[in-house]
Amino acid sequence: MSDEAYRNPYTPSPGGSTPPDGTTPHEGKGELWGFFWLAIANTGIIAVAGVVTWWFVH
Repeated sequence: MSDEAYRNPYTPSPGGSTPPDGTTPHEGKGELWGFFWLAIANTGIIAVAGVVTWWFVH
């Protein structure tokens, strides 16, 4: 797989999920992994907050 810049064939829209022109595949994958780990961390934070709240209530 080449590491040349990805050229988006679609017109960008506000808040769209398409990568901007000039994003390499390596950068795109890195951002996806970053969002993945952020989602895992957020889920963990919410779970811990729920368990702590449940513990205080009971």
